[in-house]
Amino acid sequence: MYIYLDIIKEFSCEMCGSCCRNDWQVTMDEESFGRNAQLFRERGREEEFSKIFIPIMGKSELGEYAYIAKKANGECWFLEGNNLCRLQGEAGHSHLDTVCQTYPRYPMNTARGIELTLSFSCPAVIKLVSRVRPLEILRSEEQPMVILPGNDVVHIFPEQKSAYNPLYYYFEIEHHLVDIIQSRQITIKERIQLVKKTIKGICNLAADDTLSQKLNRIIYANYELLDSKEAVAQPDHCNPDILIENFFVNFIFKKPFYQYGLVKGMEFVEKMWKVIEDRRYDATNFSKDMERTSNCIMELELKYSHNRKALLK
Repeated sequence: MYIYLDIIKEFSCEMCGSCCRNDWQVTMDEESFGRNAQLFRERGREEEFSKIFIPIMGKSELGEYAYIAKKANGECWFLEGNNLCRLQGEAGHSHLDTVCQTYPRYPMNTARGIELTLSFSCPAVIKLVSRVRPLEILRSEEQPMVILPGNDVVHIFPEQKSAYNPLYYYFEIEHHLVDIIQSRQITIKERIQLVKKTIKGICNLAADDTLSQKLNRIIYANYELLDSKEAVAQPDHCNPDILIENFFVNFIFKKPFYQYGLVKGMEFVEKMWKVIEDRRYDATNFSKDMERTSNCIMELELKYSHNRKALLK
């Protein structure tokens, strides 16, 4: 089963070059390193290879064997003036390392199937989600995109937890948090506060046979609260609040509340919300407000993906 946000099928690279200019290090596994070593050796460019592909010394993450050097201006070594990749042009897309082949796609291996979404650090993705229609989670037995083997960002198997641990019921919790964030009858600030209240309530539940029943009570009480609110007219175009809503829906779908636990996941949400809130608003200039919100979201996504410790400072 494939479970994914509907934007997955709509995405196509706009070749803006933004991902090749970010301040992250593009890493690769040993197989990709060897593949490039052979390519450059066959073309008599061993000296260039030794300058570009730098083995990682000391402790590194699984699958991170080397990284690609950058130009003096911070761009990827292979970025051309037309925003195309020279390495891809020479050897084809399948030759690239897993990171470059996959970004901004975000594949996850979970107990209910392969789950997929996109990174909001990509400008093309921001354009896709700048819409009034809420993001939708789809299910299909057909693969919605090419998925490279062994490229899962996270592994989520709640049934491996104790039944006395709230994360045993993670998928129910995630579904409910997404519902809260998409409840447009209350403000985005109120939705964040309700998510916080919900997480706090869940964390305070006793770790015993009553956990499941009391968790359901929290969820049902929230739905009753939301149902009591009056429906609001939907705008005819995307606004900053909708963009923020879509960002947090995507963030929750990426499973931080499982990866880092409910408390730490909420810390990420609160920190991100504070950064976004501090940069708003310019009520006199809608386009400027949208641009500011978009840029803020892309920056936060980059920090979460590549510098989580700095995000929580």
